[in-house]
Amino acid sequence: MIHFDWYQFSELNVHQLYAVLLLRSDVFVVEQNCVYLDPDGKDIFALHLLGMEKGSLAAYIRLFPPTDIQNYIVFGRVVTARSARTKGYGKKLMQELMNYCDTHFPGISIKCSAQFYLKKFYEGFGLVAHGDTYLEDGIPHIAMERSGKN
Repeated sequence: MIHFDWYQFSELNVHQLYAVLLLRSDVFVVEQNCVYLDPDGKDIFALHLLGMEKGSLAAYIRLFPPTDIQNYIVFGRVVTARSARTKGYGKKLMQELMNYCDTHFPGISIKCSAQFYLKKFYEGFGLVAHGDTYLEDGIPHIAMERSGKN
C-alpha cells in the first residue's frame, strides 16, 4: 500500500532527498539512458510529492505552484520505481497531484512537458496535448495542459 505526503524542499530530510535523487537518476538517467544533470537548481522552488511503500520511495513528482509572473502550475519528474510498476501507483500519484491542485489552486491551469509515449496516460487526467512533438534530452516530448476549472 502506498502513502503520499507533500513537502517543501526545506522540509525534506537528507534521507528523503537522497531517495528522490536516487530514484530520478535510476529511471531517467540509467533506465532511459539519458545523460543530463537532474539536480537542475529548481527543486528548491518546488513542492515534492513522495509516495512511500514499506519505507521505500515508490513514486515521486515535483510541482511548481503558480507565481505572480506565471499564473499556472507546472509539474514534472513524474516517476515510479521499477519495483513498484504494475501496481497502479502512477495513476494514484497523478490523482493525488490533481486533487492537491484542485484543492490548493482552484481554477488554475496545469501544464507539463510529457514524454510522448505517456500522452494517453496524461490525457486520462484531463490534460490535452498542444503543438508538435519535440526532443528534450534526446527523448520525444509534447506540451500538455489542463485548463483551469472554475
